[in-house]
Amino acid sequence: MTSTTTASEEDVSSRFPRTDRSGFSRYNRDANASGNLVSSSTLEKKIEDLEKEVVRERQENLRLVRLMQDKEEMIGKLKEEIDLLNRDLDDIEDENEQLKQENKTLLKVVGQLTR
Repeated sequence: MTSTTTASEEDVSSRFPRTDRSGFSRYNRDANASGNLVSSSTLEKKIEDLEKEVVRERQENLRLVRLMQDKEEMIGKLKEEIDLLNRDLDDIEDENEQLKQENKTLLKVVGQLTR
């Protein structure tokens, strides 16, 4: 298989003299140079677009960070409010228990007085 490949490469090189191939290579270099100019301006445009996108993404990121901070602050305030309400509830439950005991005592006294 390698001998066939080598033979066909030799046939190609004998059909096209080196001078013809070098002219073709020069044409490719010139085309690449103008292609590079086009691709350079395209790349610069792409870079500018990407930089604008980075700025937009950073602004969006900053907005989201601020929003998250606001929500975390609100969560902190709500936790404090819940703690205060739980303390109030504990106090009210204690007071309710105390009032139940006083009520039992008063009912006993009233029951003894009415006999």
